[in-house]
Amino acid sequence: MSAEAMRAGAAIAAVKRRSASRASTLYLFALPATLLFVVFIAYPILWVAGQSLYSGTTDGRAIFAGFANYKTILGDPTFWIVVRNMVLWGVITIPVQMLIGGLLAYFIERHTHALRGFFRTMFFLPVVTSVSVISLVWVQIYAPYYGIAQEYLKHVGIIMTTSPIGDPKTAIYALIIVNIWQWTGFSMLMYIAGMANLPSEVLDAARIDGARGWRLAVHVIVPMLSPATKSLLLLGVIGTLQTFPIVHLMTGGGPNRASEVFGTFIFKQSFVLGDTASGAALSVIVLVTALVLSLVQIALLGARLSPAGKEQP
Repeated sequence: MSAEAMRAGAAIAAVKRRSASRASTLYLFALPATLLFVVFIAYPILWVAGQSLYSGTTDGRAIFAGFANYKTILGDPTFWIVVRNMVLWGVITIPVQMLIGGLLAYFIERHTHALRGFFRTMFFLPVVTSVSVISLVWVQIYAPYYGIAQEYLKHVGIIMTTSPIGDPKTAIYALIIVNIWQWTGFSMLMYIAGMANLPSEVLDAARIDGARGWRLAVHVIVPMLSPATKSLLLLGVIGTLQTFPIVHLMTGGGPNRASEVFGTFIFKQSFVLGDTASGAALSVIVLVTALVLSLVQIALLGARLSPAGKEQP
């Protein structure tokens, strides 16, 4: 073997050693995040899934029950009330929040100047306000006879004798209104961020072509904000399935289970009734539902687009 071949072999071996060392370093950087994922996400999911396959006995032992807990949950009428409430929650809150948030973002960014920061802060304030405070305020707003809602309704001849959150027919809709009020500011902020990234040359070209006012907004700005809309849709579906604090604090899922959602249903099954197996089965159902809906959205909405309408690599 010639000296040149030996040097070439040594150089190749050195390059391989450096590559292996770099790969090991990269794996070490990824190790903390991987450990956190395994400890706080993967393991709890697997543990809950395992618990859903067992059933407790009177003497404290756990026996394997297979899918019996899932059959019990699916046969419970309350489960289908929860499903109906979740569908109503998502179908109403997601589009309304996006519509109002988009309108607020448009008017704030296009028609305010000196007070732009003030309006942004005021409309975003409910998002960062404690849920406990929001619950107390809205319970008083909905109070019959003296609540703020009653003060407005009496001008059209409506006198509330009971609170909307105390009526099984209106409780879920009253909570939906509170949720819209609380989270519309987040939709507004997402659209404001999207508008800040719109290419000015496209907007200038549209104005030269005669697009003004609503024509500019509907035919140019709205289509270019599709990334923000897709993100809000995905986050809205996940947020709907995670709904818990506002319902738990204002109605506790009542009256008569009329405003029950997955969060309150799981809480009652697991911690009030002590049926952790049913609570685990419900949690798995919610997890699978969220995963399926997320995958469906990704498949139907396609890849995320940049404001210019070109696919990002």
